[in-house]
Amino acid sequence: MEAATIDRGGPAAYAQSLREAARTRSRAFWIVAGLTALAAVLRFATLGVQSYHHDEIVTASRILRDGFGHAMDAVGFSESAPPLYYALAWVWTQVTGTGEFGLRSLSAVAGVATVPVAYLIGLELRGRRTGLMAAALVAVNPMLLWYSQEGRAYALFALLCAISLLFCVRALRDGRRRDFTLWGVASALALATHYFAVFPLAAEVVLLLRRRGRASLAGLWIVGLAGLLLAPLAIHQMSIGHAEWIANFTLGHRLWETAATFVSGETSDIIARPDRPYLAFLPLALAALALVSLALRGDREERRAAAIPLSVALAAIGIPLLLALVSPGKDYLLARNVLPALVPLLIAVAIGVTLPAARRIGNVIGATLLAYSLGFCIWASFSPDLQRPDWSAAAAELGEPRAPRAMVTWTLGEASLRYYLSTGAIQVTPADGYDWLVHEVDFVSDGKAPPPPPRLLGPGFRETARLDAGRLFVRRFRLPGPGLAPLRLRELRDADLNFRNVGVLLDGIGPG
Repeated sequence: MEAATIDRGGPAAYAQSLREAARTRSRAFWIVAGLTALAAVLRFATLGVQSYHHDEIVTASRILRDGFGHAMDAVGFSESAPPLYYALAWVWTQVTGTGEFGLRSLSAVAGVATVPVAYLIGLELRGRRTGLMAAALVAVNPMLLWYSQEGRAYALFALLCAISLLFCVRALRDGRRRDFTLWGVASALALATHYFAVFPLAAEVVLLLRRRGRASLAGLWIVGLAGLLLAPLAIHQMSIGHAEWIANFTLGHRLWETAATFVSGETSDIIARPDRPYLAFLPLALAALALVSLALRGDREERRAAAIPLSVALAAIGIPLLLALVSPGKDYLLARNVLPALVPLLIAVAIGVTLPAARRIGNVIGATLLAYSLGFCIWASFSPDLQRPDWSAAAAELGEPRAPRAMVTWTLGEASLRYYLSTGAIQVTPADGYDWLVHEVDFVSDGKAPPPPPRLLGPGFRETARLDAGRLFVRRFRLPGPGLAPLRLRELRDADLNFRNVGVLLDGIGPG
């Protein structure tokens, strides 16, 4: 009957029903909806603009290239993470495809969904105003934006850990069996997405057992079962050693990088840029002021509320740090691995800037932090200097090989350049044991680099082109005529070319 009435009334009656539905929603609902929409605009507007970088290439071309069985098998031998994200990504890309927008859209959806979850956590802990500030901080956080545009598991990891924290808070407050069960399910899913979920979950387990005792078993058994099922895969992946490269960077460097990237996103190692600490000074100072205000001006209940997310964040970072200190062979501390600490930290900051006893200074800190973060997100979305290198443009400039050629770039760029070339290029090292003959050598650098020393090329090679490809720059060297010359592979791999670690690709070629 109601449907028929709306149909007879036409557009005017339908519009009236929408207005009535809107009036039933609170002001907070519409603010959260607006913040969620803002998060979606930031994440989706430039989602397919940037080229894949190294880790995304693994997802798109190694894991998702074939059937579901192949994908799950590939997780076992090529990853150091559990299979849930890759299972979802395989299903997702059957509809969206494995192009940049299609694959990354799964992470973008997870990133957008984290905004209302942050609101609900803040609402549970300290009320509506804190919830709104938490949602706003999550919506415009540059680090969460970065991983919402990444074809990897991290955005889903952060979302599931945030959902776990939400039901942990509800279980601590009300002790309802349903909340314990939902906490267990969310926690198990987080653990099935990334092994580092175990650290924030450890803090939640302690909180639940201390306050709710045996009632916590309604969720704990689910987490325990998930851990037992994942243990054989985790042990196998650890034996392969895919994550051992992390220890190549000093622990102090990675700790600072974690602090900096949490407020300014990935602006250095991943995008092959030097550290830019000045980008993080202001937001770190503002966040610290919020926490100091909480410690000095917050009452007992406010500090007690903030202690929950802070203890989860401390466990997410502190336990991996302790493991790295006592057992260097188990040093896997990296900013993206401890990403679940970020949402709890932002919630604690939200509590600090919404204290009734420090409303004026809190408003100034909160507004400044939000303005900086939003401005940074917009800047990063349009500045090539803060984005992944444009390997697609470099591949377009290089084109199809007209003769046997080598392409020299930094190691983490090899997989991306190979993916976009689509010429069957191969990655080579001196250990391959072949003498390669080439007609052309192309150097792909981040920005304009000086020409390589002549000794790296040998006699006869002449520079024939300089090509701009976004922030990448290509120098082309060729032999005159149709001849070939031996590639000085060992010298190239050991050379100081401002490439960090030098990588070499070959195409249009066979061993000499």
